[in-house]
Amino acid sequence: MRKTAVIIDDDLDVRGLIQGILVNAGLEVHAADSGAAGVEAVRRHGPDIIVLDFGLPDFNGVEAARRIRGFSSAPILMLTGHEDLADTPFAAGIHDLMAKPFSPRELRLRVEKLLSSDEQTSIQPD
Repeated sequence: MRKTAVIIDDDLDVRGLIQGILVNAGLEVHAADSGAAGVEAVRRHGPDIIVLDFGLPDFNGVEAARRIRGFSSAPILMLTGHEDLADTPFAAGIHDLMAKPFSPRELRLRVEKLLSSDEQTSIQPD
């Protein structure tokens, strides 16, 4: 079965770039342009991974992650141009943090790593 991703980013160009990278990696992709729409997309599609921008028009990515953690344990890769975030995103349930601008190759590698580590942790012994 094909893996699913949700991208939450208000920048149309960045969202399109990420979507292209993930589609080329074989994922089914759903995109949202705000925190509220992104939380709803995660709820609706139950993705295997979430790529989340820090700066969103309605509330920031940390708040989006907190809301998502209320019903989903999918790995979250946060993208940000802010260097002063410290450990805040990780306390909200972010699995990995990537600075903007990013390399498409690096984004794909990190997504693949998060997907493979999530598979390993979701396997329960009999």
